[in-house]
Amino acid sequence: MGFFGARDHLVSDRGLRRLLQRHLEFGRLERAPVPLHVIATEVLRGRELRLSRGDAVEAVMASAAIPGVFPAVCWKGRELIDGGVSNNTPIAHAVELGAETVYVLPTGSACDLPEPPRGAVAMLLHAMNLLVTRCLLVEIELLRDKARLIVLPPPCPLRVQPVDFGHADELIHRGLEDGREHLDAVETGEDLVPLSVTTHERGREPLAVA
Repeated sequence: MGFFGARDHLVSDRGLRRLLQRHLEFGRLERAPVPLHVIATEVLRGRELRLSRGDAVEAVMASAAIPGVFPAVCWKGRELIDGGVSNNTPIAHAVELGAETVYVLPTGSACDLPEPPRGAVAMLLHAMNLLVTRCLLVEIELLRDKARLIVLPPPCPLRVQPVDFGHADELIHRGLEDGREHLDAVETGEDLVPLSVTTHERGREPLAVA
């Protein structure tokens, strides 16, 4: 029905909603033990929206509403979708809220490939990854003097396809070990390689920011 325009999504969000209802330990955002702010994108105006008060399940559902995959969420009369559409790494919001040190854990980063992605979906996902990485680099450059920004490295080299969930334990372990190593280097004041596209044969090469 989604392909033929009868609805705006392909997958029901009932399973995700049940998961959140089962595991969220607070009902409203303002009652979170640690201050919690969720970013979503307003469909009609295309702007990012910071949700700080209100129903926690609905807020997370809105932030996770991948366009075309999950349905948009109605929030106070506005249709909201995944905040990553307008701002995948909202560092500016953290700085605006008073953060002096910001830790960023990217869920993926543009990684040097031995060959072009095969298939339309793989190429689309890789292109989206490049776009997200470039936007993150621009945000870091703009805000580096506003707060201390610590960007933890995602696993790299990464040869697991985004749609392959069979390597979750491996990726979690790699992310944990890489994160610990990076934070140890931060504590000792060692020079750290900036987030970049990695060319594995020649070492890291920063992604150019236009």
